[in-house]
Amino acid sequence: MNEIFFTVKKNLKSARFTYIIGFYCLGMYLGIVATEKSSIVTDLTLTKFGAPTAIEIFSGKYWGIISNSFVHFQLAHLVVNLIATLLISSYVERRIGFWKLFGFGLLASMITSSFQVSLSNDAGIGLSGVNYALFGFIFGKTFIDQRFRIVTKNLALLVMVLFIPFCEIMNRHANWNIATIALSSGLVFGVFVAGIFSKFKLSALLFLTLMSLFSLTSLFFSPWSAEWNCSKAMKLHEQMKLNSAKAYYLKALKINPDAQCALDNLILIRVDELSDKALKLHLSRKYLEANFVYDEILKVDPKNGWALENKKRLP
Repeated sequence: MNEIFFTVKKNLKSARFTYIIGFYCLGMYLGIVATEKSSIVTDLTLTKFGAPTAIEIFSGKYWGIISNSFVHFQLAHLVVNLIATLLISSYVERRIGFWKLFGFGLLASMITSSFQVSLSNDAGIGLSGVNYALFGFIFGKTFIDQRFRIVTKNLALLVMVLFIPFCEIMNRHANWNIATIALSSGLVFGVFVAGIFSKFKLSALLFLTLMSLFSLTSLFFSPWSAEWNCSKAMKLHEQMKLNSAKAYYLKALKINPDAQCALDNLILIRVDELSDKALKLHLSRKYLEANFVYDEILKVDPKNGWALENKKRLP
């Protein structure tokens, strides 16, 4: 036990980059708390502090796959991640140095966040994915580098691996919101980075190349993602290409029936279509038919001021 405390103390004493990340995350958290006066943190605030939504990332805010790793808005989430970062990151930093850790962390953030945003309907936030990547790297290095020796490495791996399905169960049944895809991809990424320094170097490099290519291309092409389809639909919607936009919204709903963006915007398209029809009928003096269409609009959008006003103008 004394040896463990001594090792942790030495790791923390030599850390530099680890503390920079920790203080930056703490500053972001305090900034969010100071900005939001209620317990509910809005998407607008999260985007402002570096964690855009999945749709925003797919729409061009690609920097979010890096900056969202530093964002935490729940104290428990922050504390757990900071403790893990201090212990795991300082362990790695003492052995590979400031700049190599910086490069590793940058790539880990990009890959874990892009996997999360592409393979789920949530961009995810926080350092969990990066921490899992660091642990995967340590675990992989234990087999080839005595400096990374961990006596209980198999038990540690078992705990880290089992924690992922546990989080998934809690996500489904206890309203947790843990980015399990980021955890899984981080663990795999870390192990294969360590593999570069082993006899399996070529295989590890090939796998990491594939992971990197998927991470980059998925930001621009993820047809299996409801949020990606919504982002494509919104661009077409802004260009008034309503039929094409509708097709993408319907694809999004097929993937995720609860995709609120698609549901809300399909209502807007339906109202636009009915409004055009009602206006043409009104101008053609087909008042009974126009009144019927105005009623259809109000069924979809009961507070539609344009329809209410034009109904009053009917003779």
